[in-house]
Amino acid sequence: SALDRLREVCEKVAATYDVHGLAAVHRVGTLAIGDVAVVVATSSAHRGTSFDASRALIDTLKAEVPIWKHQRFGDGTEEWVGSP
Repeated sequence: SALDRLREVCEKVAATYDVHGLAAVHRVGTLAIGDVAVVVATSSAHRGTSFDASRALIDTLKAEVPIWKHQRFGDGTEEWVGSP
């Protein structure tokens, strides 16, 4: 499931970077353009480490977690993005 993969990604990134804490939340449901869909957070002794870990977390999450988007366009067309 997506939640299990999200946990695995968090664990992998936490093991790679010297962080004290790490979290990621991805919204589900209908979102409007501009709504926040995902939030990642890290804490560490140094901000550079947190920035690097946060970037790795979001990039890995987008690449590896099976989150599919059903996009609906103004002209009435729609598509699934990222689905198998």
